[in-house]
Amino acid sequence: MDLTPERTTILLHVGIHKTGSTSLQKNFAKHRPLLRAGGIRFLGHGGPYRNLYSAFLTDPMRFFWNKQSKLNAEQIRLRDQQTLADLRTRLTRCQGQTIIISSERLSMLQPSELQALRGFLTPYGTVKAVFFYRELDSWISSNSQEMAKSGIATEPTDFTLALRRIREMPLRVADAFGPDNTTFIRFEDAIQSGICDTFLSTFGLPTLTELGGEEVIANQSISDAAVEALFDYNRQFPLGNPERNPKEVARIMALPGKKYQAPGFSRKEIAQYAQARAEVGNTLGFRLKAPEHLPVRRIEVTDLFGRAVQSAEQRILKILGKAS
Repeated sequence: MDLTPERTTILLHVGIHKTGSTSLQKNFAKHRPLLRAGGIRFLGHGGPYRNLYSAFLTDPMRFFWNKQSKLNAEQIRLRDQQTLADLRTRLTRCQGQTIIISSERLSMLQPSELQALRGFLTPYGTVKAVFFYRELDSWISSNSQEMAKSGIATEPTDFTLALRRIREMPLRVADAFGPDNTTFIRFEDAIQSGICDTFLSTFGLPTLTELGGEEVIANQSISDAAVEALFDYNRQFPLGNPERNPKEVARIMALPGKKYQAPGFSRKEIAQYAQARAEVGNTLGFRLKAPEHLPVRRIEVTDLFGRAVQSAEQRILKILGKAS
């Protein structure tokens, strides 16, 4: 191969979910010609780089969407091998430029898997991992909405899962790629000037705005009524259920109401957050809100004493305005 890795930079966007990844991918794909004119090559189709996460899993069948794909383990292995072969060809063609690869799922890889990914990319250029982080309560609310919309979730995102996004995952990425080759960007700061422009300017690259492009927000939030109704609907008609009705899902998603906010935190959870916040603040430079600013969970005593709770179907019907 005629490679010039010393003149090639690979910006590997690893996530996390719900920090503007979809907007970044769709806008970079849309403005691919503008980026190319600025010496920037975006490799991808407008979503997470297809099958890249799966290709580095030691057990690809632990990935939810692989299980849903109806492919067997051998078929998935062959598909993923082809993904890597195609990526090698693309990387070779883009030598001497700045290359952007994006998949928010990559942040979920285990240490050995991240190291394998780094080893795969290193022959083609200097690899810099880019990790967006977000305030804990805001992330839980956003991810809960997304999981409800996708049909996967029947309740708000778990605190432990969320805490990994601000401690375990970023520490793992920094360890795999090294502190000098890992950049952390605070989502709340990035949205002020745009996810894409912030990403590019962080590395001294021309922004979409400077290149004549316009960034469009890809994901729109849904109301609290819609989220709660989707949780109920997903319990009754989970993914794969033949009675699950896409039109009914769309109708629920359109329900009006105030912005969804996930439940608050227990005192124990806030203490755990405080410890994690201090660690990533000291080691990674994260800027997260003080623990006392997190909402505290309130227990409804009436529920503990047996308040009548409507069935899932009744709640959906009531929200949709079908019940009298």
